[in-house]
Amino acid sequence: MIDYVLEVLRSVRLQDVIDIALLTLIIYWLLQLIKGTRTIPILLGLSVLLGAYALSGFLGLAAIGWLMKNVFGSAVIILVVLFQADIRNALARLGISTMFRELPASARIDLINEVMDAATTMAGKKIGASIVLERETGLRNYIDRGKRIMAEPTAELLLSIFHTSSPLHDGAVIIDREGRLAAARCILPLSSNLPRKGRFTGTRHRSALGLAEESDALVVIVSEERGNISLAYRGALLRDLDQARLRRTIEQILQGEELEDAISESPPQTKTA
Repeated sequence: MIDYVLEVLRSVRLQDVIDIALLTLIIYWLLQLIKGTRTIPILLGLSVLLGAYALSGFLGLAAIGWLMKNVFGSAVIILVVLFQADIRNALARLGISTMFRELPASARIDLINEVMDAATTMAGKKIGASIVLERETGLRNYIDRGKRIMAEPTAELLLSIFHTSSPLHDGAVIIDREGRLAAARCILPLSSNLPRKGRFTGTRHRSALGLAEESDALVVIVSEERGNISLAYRGALLRDLDQARLRRTIEQILQGEELEDAISESPPQTKTA
């Protein structure tokens, strides 16, 4: 066995080492580019289709095999259509890698305090707002389409952004995993589950719930009509939260704790703005 390993090592050329190293760097760079986007779930879906194609050949399923063969025959076009936004980002970010760091406990507490202060102040003044806290699922696609800010998310900054005289008050602000206010005026996806979720007319709540259905982000919503505060998370909408419950729920989410009890205690759904 040892002789075989030594023989293999002696047959390795310097060019082979360079080739493997470059390939490793390229794969690492590609993984960094798709980190923070929805590309990975799509790739997993394509992997399932590829597995179905292989299984159809193994089991002799002619119809499934024919369908999968035609799908993968247009794989290049499918990939370009699915990943056109990510391809543009990749070409624009050549040589740039993004490394997300975990937010320290002290910084997390400061962030919660700033968001709490801003939300309660805006609720008292009936100023509408939507504040997104990024978690594991990256939101770079939404950040790139908004107005980049990259500043410390203080309560004063949030209040100035959502003031009705501000040109940035429409849309949502996104605070990334590094605790930076990454962008404002971000457009979020609207929820399509209104009959199941209950009737509420405000696009702010619909968009917050839409993002919560597609990611694990936490969205704090302030209603400008009623002056109440809601949270959207994991496809659930918790409404009419007081300060104590708002803080407790945000802390639970950012610490990765289960929220089944908090969600089950959510007040009955009523019409909100």
